[in-house]
Amino acid sequence: MRKELIQTEEPMAKKLESLGWKFIPSDKLIDNHSEPLIVPILKSTIRKINNVKDEEVEDVINYLKTRFFDVEGCKAVLEALKHGVAIKDKETGIVKRIKLIDYENLENNEFIFSRQVYYRGLKANIPDIVLYINGIPIVLIECKKMTKSWKEAYSQIKRYEEEIPELFKYVQISIAYADRAVYFPNVRWLKDVPAYEWQELEFLKKAILLDILRYFVFYREDKGEWTKVLPRYMQYRAANRIVDRAVKYARGEGDRNKGLIWHWQGSGKTLTIIFAAYKLREALGNPTIFFIIDRVELQDQLGGELKAVGLSFEMVESVFHLKKILTHADGKRGIFVTLIHKFREEELRELREELERKRHSITRRRDVIAFVDEGHRSQYGDLAATMRSILKNAAFFAFTGTPIAKRGRDTYATFGYDDEPYLDRYFILDSIRDGFTVKIAYQARLDSEHLDRESLNVFLSSKLEEIEEEYREQVERELKKKLNAIRVILENPRRIYRIARDIAVHYQAVKPFKAIVVAVSRVACVRYKKALDKYLPPEWTEIVMTFNQDDPEEIQEYFKELKRKYGNKEPKEIREEVIKRFKKEESPKILIVTDMLLTGFDAPILQTMYLDKLLKEHRLLQAIARTNRPLFRNGENVKAAGLIIDYIGIFGELEKALATYDEADIVGVAYDVEEIKEELSKKIEEVIKLGLPTGYDRGAIDAAIIRLEEKEVGEHFKKLYREIRNLYRLLIEDRLEFKERFDWLTEIYYAYHRKVKGLDPEIEQKRDKFLEEALKFIHETIDIEKIRKDFSIVEINEEFLKRVAKEDKNKGFYDLLFAVRSCVERGEVIDEDVVERVERIVREWREREKNVEELYGELDSIVKKIHIEKDERRSLGLGRAEYEILKLLRRNLKLDDSKLVNDAIEIKKTVEDVTFPGWSSKSEVVNEVSQKILLYLIRKYRGEPAVMRKLKNEMVEMLKKVI
Repeated sequence: MRKELIQTEEPMAKKLESLGWKFIPSDKLIDNHSEPLIVPILKSTIRKINNVKDEEVEDVINYLKTRFFDVEGCKAVLEALKHGVAIKDKETGIVKRIKLIDYENLENNEFIFSRQVYYRGLKANIPDIVLYINGIPIVLIECKKMTKSWKEAYSQIKRYEEEIPELFKYVQISIAYADRAVYFPNVRWLKDVPAYEWQELEFLKKAILLDILRYFVFYREDKGEWTKVLPRYMQYRAANRIVDRAVKYARGEGDRNKGLIWHWQGSGKTLTIIFAAYKLREALGNPTIFFIIDRVELQDQLGGELKAVGLSFEMVESVFHLKKILTHADGKRGIFVTLIHKFREEELRELREELERKRHSITRRRDVIAFVDEGHRSQYGDLAATMRSILKNAAFFAFTGTPIAKRGRDTYATFGYDDEPYLDRYFILDSIRDGFTVKIAYQARLDSEHLDRESLNVFLSSKLEEIEEEYREQVERELKKKLNAIRVILENPRRIYRIARDIAVHYQAVKPFKAIVVAVSRVACVRYKKALDKYLPPEWTEIVMTFNQDDPEEIQEYFKELKRKYGNKEPKEIREEVIKRFKKEESPKILIVTDMLLTGFDAPILQTMYLDKLLKEHRLLQAIARTNRPLFRNGENVKAAGLIIDYIGIFGELEKALATYDEADIVGVAYDVEEIKEELSKKIEEVIKLGLPTGYDRGAIDAAIIRLEEKEVGEHFKKLYREIRNLYRLLIEDRLEFKERFDWLTEIYYAYHRKVKGLDPEIEQKRDKFLEEALKFIHETIDIEKIRKDFSIVEINEEFLKRVAKEDKNKGFYDLLFAVRSCVERGEVIDEDVVERVERIVREWREREKNVEELYGELDSIVKKIHIEKDERRSLGLGRAEYEILKLLRRNLKLDDSKLVNDAIEIKKTVEDVTFPGWSSKSEVVNEVSQKILLYLIRKYRGEPAVMRKLKNEMVEMLKKVI
């Protein structure tokens, strides 16, 4: 029995049955392998949940079948799943919607799953598990054994999308199940899509899956390309908590009408708002929903997201426009995006009084919902007070990654309750655990340049950061002398040049990620640019900031130079181009900022922040969180942590800087580099526990490679080594402490790849500019050329055999052993007797049952046989499968060899149409291959049936290994 069947497929089937899904074997469920719909079930369910005629049922089926599997067809099918199919009555001409799914009455639907479902599309394939709702395939699950990566199952599903496109017109979600279970949206025209974990696979519960399908699955247009949105589990949970509270309040079933959604940066707050708004619009029958934003760029961003998912909304363009919305009947229905600055008391006072007098107005309605983005800002002054007085009976929900708890500015008090400070919380450690963000490490550098403790305390005890924009100027005047003294220090050109030199040295040691310098002012930004240009190529750095007509000459001169460089574009266009190039191109590598990009900037390639500006509380948290996005390469996160380099000393006062947060809430905000060193030490210890011999001599490395030949040990070592390399790169001065052990591991890693895998690790890295930088780093660490020479990638040929013959038996034994094992690893040798002999030789060598001289002779004969067969195959012009078929024909039949060569080619041709990657795990395909081969053998050779069946069985087993 297949391991995946025992380890993952069977448990998944039992899980589905425990959730109420009914199992029907595929041979009893499907009679047309080219049609994904189970038409009889779909017809009967449509009749059950709709009052329709038979011809209307046929019209619905035809509508689904005739949608093409392109973008528009897939969007149309999702729309039909959500809202039904619009059919015109031929007699009355009235259009009615015929539902495919009854979302209100769970029991009216058929929830069925089947296993090993055979589909014939462009090619034949057999997915492991398919879930049908009312005969429509909605979820597909591919299972692999638990020692495999989920990425293998994911890749297989992506291949299904290409080869059975008609099926994925309907399937909305797939699950790749192996070492863990991840779910992802099916978008067949995209090479890669995001994949997430969901706690306990609870989303396969019938009610939850219907809820997700109805309210949380969208097609979304991003830069001209259509993708599909699915919720992460924390988005689903938060959106439903909002909906539950708002609906109960609107219907008079509860009094609570507010809630704080505390989700850390990178958790997808914007989509959470959209999910909640979409469901509320349906649940409350077209309520009034406001999205309250406090910045123009956030307004544009949110508007873009709403447009991308096709959710209709109005952008509030002016105070006059806002008045029209508020006074239309009892308040206009729909979704509205507005800046809070439009709720100005002086312009809305008369309107507010008028609404108060009216018996029916938006002021009195409870089905009004306000979503406040970045709720820790702008919700404590006159603008917020005016908004709340007009939307007096509305429900308010605030979203923030950094709530504030200060007198007069308390996010918890404003949007929470004494017994419920937040409605939903997903903070730093949650996000790191789920892999949506990485941890953040910090390191103080150039202590001599830090501000003195007295200056730091002036800043930390000041109230400037807490004051609303409208009052900040007045308060700033009171602090001007003290704070200006600090600015003078931080703008000092000599100090900036010293730090710039250190940044240049540090950055070149931690490449290939990118970085951002946070300076105290726009003047300091210009000075940092000039200083960094002295130590780094000028194209490596760029400033992102605003420009004003009355800027000092130093800034104006820089602006003129920038305009010339970017072809006289406007400042906004230049900023957009710089940011785009930073995210997508090789340069710039370092951005210099003072205020811009410290919130809302999402660039996974950014790892290091060089901090030379005083920040505290939520602004400090938001700024450092720019470095916490993981960066994936080939499905694997290659960023061990974000890194904050502190040139100002603020992290020495971290507790004071984050004084508004409870100690428990800021666990994991940032880790000292010493903790990175501890983690690195633990990873190295974990490698040592694998039993690898230490030492750099050839014998020690050979012995280490033999240990790593055990597949699970080798895979675990590779994973640990990559994690160690990513952590090691974060260290600069502290590398010396780990250098010897890191060099040892790197030599083993390279030698293992070359000798056992028959690969050079550099081949894959050179395909990726990011990994190419990692490669340069490795070259600086160890002598790659020496490893290449000592551990060459073996090709068994005449030259290799001559070289080994001249070596002493001990060295020759290792070369022969690695040569054979490499051939086995690459699938070039599949003969059971050869594989078994090699395994026996390795066992006898490990257990010292025979000496090297005895084993050398056996290995030498195996290698010579491999060489002879490779030469013959090349001379006959046969592929791998054809040559292995020929060997079996020779072994079983005593016929002229020239005829057998042609027969081998013909047999391979007979099975080409029905085989595909992974075919050997599908019993129905294996049976078809067996029948084709047996039919050919019987017709061609007319031999004894028993002999023909034996030969057929051997061929099928062999083909499983080579095709």
